[in-house]
Amino acid sequence: MCSCFGKSKTTNWTKMSSVDANDEDTLRLPNDPLPPGCVLRLYSMRMCPYAQRARLMLSAKKVKYDRVNVDLNSKPDWFFDINFYGEVPVIIHKGKNVYESLICSEYVEEAFPNPQMYSVDPYQRALERIYYNHWTKKGVPAFYSLMRAGHLDEELAARLDEHVGKMEEFLDKAGTPYYSGSKPGFSDYMTWPWFERIPMLGEITDYKMSASKFPKLTAWVQRMWKDPVVQECKIDGKLFVDHYSKYRTGRPDFTIGMAKPEPIKETLENLDGLRDPSTRDRKK
Repeated sequence: MCSCFGKSKTTNWTKMSSVDANDEDTLRLPNDPLPPGCVLRLYSMRMCPYAQRARLMLSAKKVKYDRVNVDLNSKPDWFFDINFYGEVPVIIHKGKNVYESLICSEYVEEAFPNPQMYSVDPYQRALERIYYNHWTKKGVPAFYSLMRAGHLDEELAARLDEHVGKMEEFLDKAGTPYYSGSKPGFSDYMTWPWFERIPMLGEITDYKMSASKFPKLTAWVQRMWKDPVVQECKIDGKLFVDHYSKYRTGRPDFTIGMAKPEPIKETLENLDGLRDPSTRDRKK
């Protein structure tokens, strides 16, 4: 889940909900009308891998939805009514709210059963859950530990390698191109967001996933990049590096990628180079 500490001050968002409903950066209320053709609303954040899980599932199911990016540094109080953790993703469907990335993804699988993302075989389905649960419990914390270090810490890199190696082992035992079989499925999509980010992690820490050490996983990554669902939901690599470079220092910008007004260029108002306080930082 993606979150930020603390609630924002109570804000009146009624006026905000009247602006362009097609803009994913316009904060809309849970009960605001959906844009034409949309069947649910997804509260998300551009760089969030947990929200990306839900987006991958919705894309795979070809579900048309209203995506709303939330500034997690400035959440309205009502957001805690739909997820008291104050995190994304949150799905609003038929007036009901669902949150937590795996729960949202399971909900999408069950609410929109075609095409099916899980195996029909109970044992195979259990294995698929084992795969992504291992990555969620072990791989993801190792990923973030290295990212927060901001450099190639040998111990942290070895820890990440250990869990990448376990995913290599799972894929080898599966004996299929994907964790879910002959095509990408639930387990693949629940794991993918962090493997998409590993090259970007490398730009911050110099970590590289060794193709010689993890040949099957490397091939899986290459196949996943060819998947139309992955292409539809991919993130901007440069924005990722900018976002996490700030995030790891405790100064995250959750509005990164959003169109923002530029300050009006004004001449200096005296020879000391000081600006009139009434015009400082004035926006268009």
